[in-house]
Amino acid sequence: MAKCPYRSIRPLGEGSVGDVHLCVDVGERSLVVVKWLRAEFNQNSQAALRFRREAERMAGANFLGVIRVKQWGVDDYGRTWMAMEFVDGLPPSAVIPPGDGFAVHRLIRGVSRGLDELHGLGIVHRDLKPDNVLLRTAVDGWEPVIIDLGIAKWLAQDAATATGSVFGTPYYMSPEQFRDTKHVGPATDRYALAVIAFELLSGRRPFEGRTIPDLLRQHIGCEVPSLRVPQVLRAGSLRGESSTDFIEAPQLDGFMARAMAKDPRQRFTSSQEMADAFEVAARADKLFDSTGQEPLFDPLRTPVVEVSGEGVSRVFDLRQGPVVIGRHEACQVVVNAPRLSRIHACIYTHRGRIWVADLNSQNGTQFGDKHLDPGQPQAKPFSRDQIDLTLYNRKLRLKFRPGS
Repeated sequence: MAKCPYRSIRPLGEGSVGDVHLCVDVGERSLVVVKWLRAEFNQNSQAALRFRREAERMAGANFLGVIRVKQWGVDDYGRTWMAMEFVDGLPPSAVIPPGDGFAVHRLIRGVSRGLDELHGLGIVHRDLKPDNVLLRTAVDGWEPVIIDLGIAKWLAQDAATATGSVFGTPYYMSPEQFRDTKHVGPATDRYALAVIAFELLSGRRPFEGRTIPDLLRQHIGCEVPSLRVPQVLRAGSLRGESSTDFIEAPQLDGFMARAMAKDPRQRFTSSQEMADAFEVAARADKLFDSTGQEPLFDPLRTPVVEVSGEGVSRVFDLRQGPVVIGRHEACQVVVNAPRLSRIHACIYTHRGRIWVADLNSQNGTQFGDKHLDPGQPQAKPFSRDQIDLTLYNRKLRLKFRPGS
């Protein structure tokens, strides 16, 4: 079992069973996302065994619309870890304005492909929600990616069932998931996808209870409310805030009623069928404006960096991957100085910006006039294309310029 070969750039989040970090793969010049189980889940625990089983199941698989698992192992502290591809994107709510039926269909169609492939393997996500989907740049604008397979969360399933606890995110949980956390099928994921679509179209979730019992009552016993889709200008801004500025969407209301039926047998039989039915309903309600999608991020103005100083002069295109600086021979820029860490600092791109990070070095990094704390990268100022990077007492000059 491989030790974790990746170096953390910054934490992305933490949960009840593990931590998630953005990391760099030095040798491959790529960014990855690594999940570590908490130390209390030792490598021989049932949690770690299940984590590894699911990681092995997904490793090397290449599904449309689903994040790829690259590798797993156990680190020097006995913690089980799993590395996945890094998706440079934005959450759906940051891209899709209320009432944009065409964009919502793109999301449903893309997520549906991934769900149908996962379901074909017998994998039910059980915790699909907007936080688990990112939109990344594609040739025709953007495409959705399921970024959290729920693998770490599945570890809590048995314990939740044993204690009678709820497993999942209540706003997006199906009625059958409230009743029986463990024995749910693909219809549960499609129910959650319908709730996401409802929220994106109307700007609100269908059920907004303040407590779990209240949400349970609504999901199990209340009819799906009408959408009340806000009228949206082509520029994306709402026309007004009065209660009259809403569009009736009877066909989409019918779609939602079936997609969120209380009985899972009455829902759509596949995610692809669900996506096709949404398109028909959105077109009928005249909420399917298929104008071109804008790119998620402006192109980098100066993606090429020249690193010079201390006997070093190298040029890199950051669009081809991050650049790591340190004493280790695998680094893209090798600086032979005994007080530098073997893997010291990193330059990378994220969401249309250039960032510099200290990789938990022993003696520190300074970017321009700012000291870099480990886990807190700094973005390159838009106005500066020449900045000093000081690794302890060794100074390098970074010059950024346009690419070809």
